[in-house]
Amino acid sequence: MKKIITAAVVAASTAVLFAYNPPMGGEEFLRLSNPEMLSGASSSATGGPSANVIPASITYNPALPAGNELITFDLSGTALINYDKKDYDKSSGYAFETGVIVPTKFASFAFTTSYTCSEMVGMPIGKILDIHTGASKDVLDWLSVGANIYFRSYSATDMDRKYGFGTDVGAVAKFGDIAFLKNVRLGASLLNVGKSASFTTIGINPEKNCSKYPTIMTPRGGVAAQFFESGKWKGFFCADLCMPTFLTNAICDLAFEFAYGENLKLNTSWQYNIREWVEGGSDGICTISLGVSYRFGTKIGKKESSVIPSFATQSLYSGILALSAGARVDFGQRDTSGAEIEMW
Repeated sequence: MKKIITAAVVAASTAVLFAYNPPMGGEEFLRLSNPEMLSGASSSATGGPSANVIPASITYNPALPAGNELITFDLSGTALINYDKKDYDKSSGYAFETGVIVPTKFASFAFTTSYTCSEMVGMPIGKILDIHTGASKDVLDWLSVGANIYFRSYSATDMDRKYGFGTDVGAVAKFGDIAFLKNVRLGASLLNVGKSASFTTIGINPEKNCSKYPTIMTPRGGVAAQFFESGKWKGFFCADLCMPTFLTNAICDLAFEFAYGENLKLNTSWQYNIREWVEGGSDGICTISLGVSYRFGTKIGKKESSVIPSFATQSLYSGILALSAGARVDFGQRDTSGAEIEMW
């Protein structure tokens, strides 16, 4: 009986393995529309190296906004430029995103929507409208949990519109300082628990049929911490591992952030998709991407808030370059004062 069960599991795993064939960029298209996601500053199960949580972060872990104190709004866009275009290929694509985080005394609520259009041969993911909304809460001093629901509308080249929907769940644990590492955080999420859609487009292996994307039941986990501080300079890192359909692929992410005071941040990230490399379609996104943010105060209503512009660039697949820009607004100021106690 054990042999029969083992054989069935191996056969099922093998079938899934050979059926797995999303297009280039199909697993990570939600990063493309925002510079902070693209540069690795927020695209992580831990919220990025310094827990730089934006509305789009819920697409990687819905528990991330739980600790937010301020209402956060962002708007961003990305131009995808095919500088190695062939005669039959598209010359460009685009993506944009907007969202908001609203913290309350009961929970933090987040909403984000993005639209991505890429019909270039090097990244043929089609046209995708994505809508995520979620809620998160600190259930313990060191533990946050959250959940999303999402809806997607797909329209690939020469295909009718199709739809996907489902849910994501996630958690973030905070462990404080461990040895020389400060603010150590672990994040874990299970994404795309629902329905995806498939199209007649070009997969990682162009000789096989393209599979549904992003892949359902995708676990993601990560760790992040501050690893040095010298004067006004601070250094942070995060590392993520994503495994679409558990054992069919592994996507590794590593990001660093270097901050000077509260005003200037520099991010660099590296991503490696093992199946894309194995199939010979790409060496992965091994080039460095940069994101720079400058924070300055401005009066919005009666309180001084922060407007944070950001920029990023990354070389993607087959001569496709992403140029991304956006801005985030944090309404109000964080309470950094201690509690006031009145005696009578």
